[in-house]
Amino acid sequence: MKILQGGVPKCGNFWLWQIIQQILKLSDHDHTSYIEKQPIYNLARTWDLNFPEQARIDVIDITDLQVSHRISSIYRMPIENMPQYLAQTNHVWTHSPICKRSADVFKHFNKKVYIIRDPRDRAISASKYYTSLYMLKYFPQEEKDPQSFLNKNLEKLMHEWVWHVWDHLRMSKTHNIHFLFFEGLKTNFQQELQGLLDYLEIDLTKNQKLFIEDAVSFSTLKKQNPKHLKTGKFGYWKEHLNDTQLSTTLKIVNPLLNFLGYPEDDTPTTVPPLNATMQEIASLKEKLIYSQQFLYS
Repeated sequence: MKILQGGVPKCGNFWLWQIIQQILKLSDHDHTSYIEKQPIYNLARTWDLNFPEQARIDVIDITDLQVSHRISSIYRMPIENMPQYLAQTNHVWTHSPICKRSADVFKHFNKKVYIIRDPRDRAISASKYYTSLYMLKYFPQEEKDPQSFLNKNLEKLMHEWVWHVWDHLRMSKTHNIHFLFFEGLKTNFQQELQGLLDYLEIDLTKNQKLFIEDAVSFSTLKKQNPKHLKTGKFGYWKEHLNDTQLSTTLKIVNPLLNFLGYPEDDTPTTVPPLNATMQEIASLKEKLIYSQQFLYS
């Protein structure tokens, strides 16, 4: 089994990685890491990274011109032969948006999993992350305060989320992409986990599934990764976005929010399963472009 997990940055990707890792271990699908076999790995383990396991995670970037593997933002090398790369790993993580090479990469993975999170919460989380000491060390920028970063980049963060998610929805039927919701994992973990297990075609016992829920709980993971995990909540955008920011946000994301089942002015207690036709997804693009006209005027 070859699993590719994707999602917009700061949408619960680290959480998803941990969940899949636990599933692989408990189902006797030994996880092999490509990067652990490379000469750079032992050196990378000494770097000041954002969380302890970061050096051993197989992360790839997919662009029109190249597919590469990397460790954080410090080390990057091109992947010349995808089958040879995948012969040494079975679980790969990417943040890459859809591009000309995406379909060619997707065909090498028989399972693709994508996590979605409310863009308003994601924007708050991203603002804290991009102004963290770790990010400022490797990606220096003018804004050092999360609120200042959010004020400056709100439209960009929302626009990025919309088209990253919509493009993966567009590709979902052709490439059999399974979607999980961050909020669903928070409110009904076992239901979301079972949906993932069904997609992966893996059977676990009730006790194994309960073990995973405990092993990847926010309190457990935060103790192990204090720099990377902060709050682990959802709905906290209501405490951070003012009326003007919320109005701007809804202009950009509202058609997709409604499509996914997120309320405009509240926090979902449950997120409905995603079961849309390709025609519905295609027509959604027109609504998004219309709602975002003010960005281009």
